Amino acid sequence: MSLLALREAGGWAGLADRVGCEQALARAQALFERGPSDADPEWMSFYGEAELEGLEAQCWSTLGDWRRAARHARRAAELQDPHFTRNIALYTAELADDLARGGRPDEAAVAGMRVLDLLEEVQSSRIQTMLATTVRVLAPHRRASGVSAFLERHASVPRVT
Repeated sequence: MSLLALREAGGWAGLADRVGCEQALARAQALFERGPSDADPEWMSFYGEAELEGLEAQCWSTLGDWRRAARHARRAAELQDPHFTRNIALYTAELADDLARGGRPDEAAVAGMRVLDLLEEVQSSRIQTMLATTVRVLAPHRRASGVSAFLERHASVPRVT
């Protein structure tokens, strides 16, 4: 039920309904805090605190609250089991974009470099697309610390099609 509430929150965010999103996020948190249930299907084993944080980050990002989105994306990446490299890359790509849009280009470049490191281990066109969007946001900030190096490295990486 927590995951369903998070999906609902994402829908409200997509409709730019901050109040509806916040209410659904509060429900998702409350349901999550109850813990797993014997009735949960086995395929729900992926759903943990990292996924909760990552989906909440997406909601705040959609609503344009970059600071909050970045906080949740950072937490999602930190909480994710190191075995799930793709998810860490996904959450870190979200973080990089939120930081870039939130006016923190130097931190965004650091996160972007981390994503490029992780993409040496996994392939994901979705993550590459996210990173390409971040690159466009960072391009006007190429003089900020680390941004130019990130942009150059990103340009040299082969794309997954």
